[in-house]
Formats: sequence, C-alpha cells, structure tokens
Amino acid sequence: MDSVGSHTFRKAERLCSRKVLEELFGGGHQSVSAYPIRAVFMPNEEGMVRIMVSVSKRYFKRAVKRNRIKRQLREAYRLQKETLLPQLQGGLDIAFLWTSNEELPTEKVFQKMQNILQRIQESVVKIEN
Repeated sequence: MDSVGSHTFRKAERLCSRKVLEELFGGGHQSVSAYPIRAVFMPNEEGMVRIMVSVSKRYFKRAVKRNRIKRQLREAYRLQKETLLPQLQGGLDIAFLWTSNEELPTEKVFQKMQNILQRIQESVVKIEN
C-alpha cells in the first residue's frame, strides 16, 4: 500500500475542514447504516479517503464513554480500511455517527464497521458504473 503500512491512520486521513463538513451534511451525500453506526459519505477530489467520527453528547453525557466509542470506531476503521480502498477510483469523505445510547463490545463494533464499509463500497461501485 504505502511505505508506512496499511494499518495507519495519519493526519491527512482525518476530515476536519468545516467547509467540507457543511457540504457533507448539507446535501449531495449518501448514507448507509448498520445500527448503531451510520455513515454519511460523498466523493471528493482529493483522491484519498478522509473520515471523521462523532458520538453525540445526547447519548453519552460523560466524555470518557464518548471517547471510548470514538476510539473503537477509529480502530475498527483503521484495521479494515484496506477492504474499501482498492475499489475506489477517486477519494471519499466519510462521517461515522454513533446513533445509540448503549456501548458495544469491540468485536461487535468491528463487525458493524465491516458491514458499513461493505455497503459503502457497494454504493460507490454502483455510482461509478
């Protein structure tokens, strides 16, 4: 993949531009979900996949719990992102949103992330063809 390795999550892969986020959530996007994870995504011109992770204070008042779920989501993505990358022609911006008030074990989060990435891949292939 690259010289650093395929299981990395570098700064360049993080989606943090306010303008891009407004565009992503404003319209012109697609979404897929595997409860309790929802992914909102759209193509980009950067040529790489950039992601953001969000867990609402509405579901978890304590930052400790929100941060744990965000770590689980990022780790699940980091270890499985190579399943998504080979089929992509261009770049993709993805926002992963947690939509439940219950915590899940890490193995379940991995399964849900795998399901989400597979659905995103199917949607993108459908669009490109």
